[in-house]
Amino acid sequence: MPRTAPSRADQHLMNAATAAGHPVSATQLERWRQHGLLPRPRVDYMGRAGTRTEYPPGTEQLVLSLARHAGPRRSVDDLALMAFFDGAPVPESALKLALARVYFTSRFSQEDEVAKVAASVPQEWRGELTPQYEEAEAEARLDLERGGRAIRQMRINLRRVPELSRAPRAEVDERLLGVFTGLNLPELPEDDLAFMADLEAALALDSDAESNDPLPVWEMAAINHASQMARREETSPEERLDRLVHASMDELDALRHEVRTALDQTWTRATGGREDQAHLDRPRTARGAGSTLVEWMSAKLTHPPGSSLSDRYFIESLADLRLRCFIATARRMSDGTAMGEGRAAFIARTTGATGKRRRQ
Repeated sequence: MPRTAPSRADQHLMNAATAAGHPVSATQLERWRQHGLLPRPRVDYMGRAGTRTEYPPGTEQLVLSLARHAGPRRSVDDLALMAFFDGAPVPESALKLALARVYFTSRFSQEDEVAKVAASVPQEWRGELTPQYEEAEAEARLDLERGGRAIRQMRINLRRVPELSRAPRAEVDERLLGVFTGLNLPELPEDDLAFMADLEAALALDSDAESNDPLPVWEMAAINHASQMARREETSPEERLDRLVHASMDELDALRHEVRTALDQTWTRATGGREDQAHLDRPRTARGAGSTLVEWMSAKLTHPPGSSLSDRYFIESLADLRLRCFIATARRMSDGTAMGEGRAAFIARTTGATGKRRRQ
C-alpha cells in the first residue's frame, strides 16, 4: 500500500479513470506496478523545485483498459491479456509471462487428457494401428465428450445420410468419431473414399446457413485442416518458449492484429453479420486468443511466406476441404464406393482384423 499521498502523475491517472467511469485507487495502481502491469514512472529531479514523476506515453490508455477489465477473480494474467487485445501497451515482461502461462498450461492439459484416453486402450489392441492414428482418435474422443454446437450439428448432418436417418445414436457417433479422427491426423486421408463420404456429409459444406447451424462445424474443420495443409515440422515446448521470449513487441503487436482480425471475421460469420467484433473482454475468450497467438507464432513458419491467420485458417483451408470433397465424390461415383462406414469396418478393411474390436 502507498505510504504517502499519490504523486501528481498517479493522481492524473486516477482522475482519468474516474472520468471514464472506472475509478481506481492509489493502492490499486501500486498493486499493478508490483505485478508489472504498469511501468514505473520516471522521476526527474528539479533542484529546489523538488521532483517530477512522469509515466511513459500510453500509460493512461493502459490504466483505463485495466480499470475497465478489473473485477473479482480476474488474475494478473487475465488483465494483461484483456488489456493487450484491447490495444493497450501492456509492459513486455507481464505480457510474455501471461502468454506463456496460458498457452503452456492449456497445451499440457490437452496433451495429458489425450495421453489418458490413449492409455485406456487395452494392451492387446495397441499397435494394431499407427501411433498417429491412436493419438488422433484419442483427441477425437475428447472432442465428442466435450460436445458443443459443432458436434450437435454434425450429428444432424450425418442423419441426413439415408442409412443413418434412423440409426442408433451410438452408430452415428461411431461415424462421427471417424470424421474427427481423420481431421486430427497429420494428413487428410483423402484416398479413403468411404471416410471422405462421411466427412462431406458431416460438414455439409453446401448447406443453407439460414436453415441450420453450420458455422461452428466449418470453423472447427477449417482450423484442423489448416494444420494438415502446413509443412510438417516438429517443435519442442522449449523452442516455442524461446521464440516467445525473444519476440519483439512489434512482432507481438502484428500477431495481435492477425488474431483479432481472424476472431472478428469468425464472430461476424457466427452472428450472421449482426456484429463485426469479437468480445475479448472475458478471461476465457482472452485466454483463448492468447493461446492462438502463441500457437500461430510457430505454426505460421510452416505455412507459405506471407500467410495470415484469417486467410490460412478460415478461407484457404475451407476452400481446400471443399475441393478435396468434390474430387472424392467424383471418384466415388466412378468406382461405386460405399457412402461411408463405421470404425470397425474401417479397421477390418485397413488391417485385415475381424472387425470385432470396439472400445467401451
